[in-house]
Amino acid sequence: MKETADRNAAVAHLALPAEALAAFAETRGAVAARSLLVWGEHCTECAFPACYSACSFYTPREDHHCRRFERGIERARDPARSDLALTRIEFRRWGKLESQGAAALAPVAAAARRERTDETLDGLLAGPVPAAIADKLRWRFNAAKRSRSAHGQPVGPDDVFVLEAFHDGAEAWPFTVSIMTAEKEASGLFQAAALLTPGYSRLVIPVREIAVLVDLTAPLTVQVEPVREGAPPIVFGLVDFARLSRPLPSLPAAKPVPKAAKGPPKFKCVVWDLDNTLWQGVLVEDGIEGVALNDEAVALVREFDRRGIINSIASKNDTELAFRALEQFGLRDLFVFPKISWGPKSEAIRDIIAEMDVGADTFAFIDDQPFERGEVAELLPEVTVFSDGDMTGLLDHPRFDVPVTAESGQRRRMYQTEEKRTAAREGSPLDYGDFLRSCEISLTVTRLSPRNLTRMYELSQRTNQLNFSGLRYAQAELEALMAERPEDAFVLSCADRFGDYGAIGFCVLAEGRPQVESFFMSCRVQRKRVENAFFQRLAAELKARGAGRLEVRYRPTAKNGASVRMLEDLGFAFEPSGPDGEGLYVRPLDAPFADGDVVRLTAQFDLGLAPAAAE
Repeated sequence: MKETADRNAAVAHLALPAEALAAFAETRGAVAARSLLVWGEHCTECAFPACYSACSFYTPREDHHCRRFERGIERARDPARSDLALTRIEFRRWGKLESQGAAALAPVAAAARRERTDETLDGLLAGPVPAAIADKLRWRFNAAKRSRSAHGQPVGPDDVFVLEAFHDGAEAWPFTVSIMTAEKEASGLFQAAALLTPGYSRLVIPVREIAVLVDLTAPLTVQVEPVREGAPPIVFGLVDFARLSRPLPSLPAAKPVPKAAKGPPKFKCVVWDLDNTLWQGVLVEDGIEGVALNDEAVALVREFDRRGIINSIASKNDTELAFRALEQFGLRDLFVFPKISWGPKSEAIRDIIAEMDVGADTFAFIDDQPFERGEVAELLPEVTVFSDGDMTGLLDHPRFDVPVTAESGQRRRMYQTEEKRTAAREGSPLDYGDFLRSCEISLTVTRLSPRNLTRMYELSQRTNQLNFSGLRYAQAELEALMAERPEDAFVLSCADRFGDYGAIGFCVLAEGRPQVESFFMSCRVQRKRVENAFFQRLAAELKARGAGRLEVRYRPTAKNGASVRMLEDLGFAFEPSGPDGEGLYVRPLDAPFADGDVVRLTAQFDLGLAPAAAE
């Protein structure tokens, strides 16, 4: 059900292929009851009400709210199947489909009657009704719809969330489905990748997977959002919670998203100057009262933080005074590993790079002074340097265009937790091994699923140093892997007594062989014996199935030299088998892995490997 919006009550006339109409009809025939989520136009970058005057993409509807879809949410009909209630949307930049409602189910016949009534009311409001009256009526109708959506039978563990769609574009388009409580902070966030392939697509998510993270008895916010711009018009069918009378499979990608040409990596950290950059004025001369925040800079800091890009500081300033100013402005917690002193900024940035343990080519530096920019560019050539005048266009820079996942918003907190770990380690009288044991590190291994697929895509794109094969998976490839070889893909998640690292690693086994086809892991847990625990468990599973050795595929890249050191520390030996340094790292399974018991490992399933062939 869509919001009653402006006076656009026109119906889009379709001519869909017969197979697409049959697939939409198959879904309708399988649904016994469904929710009536109320869908409307929303904006990823919304900064209401300032956006009405400040956003260059603001385009008013009849009711003056911003139009985020080219023609709104259009009701759509195909004369070959006029009984199918469809909608068509052409997403503009930053547009997303969002619903506020409840996961309460109504019998399918009752739901259809309510939608027909809603369509009639929309048509009446599109007629000669005075604008002031129409605006009030629309507001009341939408409030009534959301209220009524809560009346019905609650969803159960055997129910599903269904999204079905059609488009006739030339390539697959990645979307993200996000489900959370209406407050957006009262419980967890569930996200799933929805790859809408050319033709008909259907995503079916079991409610039991969503309910692990989200309280489905509470009012909900549900969002459907394209991952990148330029999607063709999308025809949506059912986008609701549903109770099925018969199984209804997801229809995975028919063809993968073409791989983009390799370019520079996405930014992981932005290092900010303070004086005349983050704020206007010179702190040591003007005092806290004499400087004023640069609103554009602060907006960038907050948006980078939302995207999971870390903010840090390299400033020549009085340390105590600068931190006091950041506290007074309410910004201190937004920065990780800040370096405020009178030393060279290149040294400060080099220290931040070491503490974050990521590549220098994923860093950006913003400073108003040509000398400081020149020093950093000369001594740290991999760091990208911007002036304060470049800030206006930074959000559109392709290297800041990163996938936003449930973990993106938590990344700063993860690094801040890492600061606590570092402080605890430096202050501990224990040796490093005993300190690790005192941290109570736990590793959980789960299957690749819709719940963690987007995070694995993000980790694949971001991981350079500890990526054994150098592979970067497209979302379509992960979808296909999940559908066709679910027994071969493992997701690693980690926590300790200081906090939760989240999902930190991914392993894919070769089909039918005791061989690791791909392995990558976040640097956040490097040297904490997490890899020892995982490979210890993997080796035990392989040995029980008759394998004599464990093989790991390796392909060198410009950034993954740390992978070699890790494999050698784990006791693997290299066997070249291809050009350009490619080969296998191999290890007999008889000898235990050193420190394999430091980390407690839990696998939520048997690894399910087939018996190994004789060596």
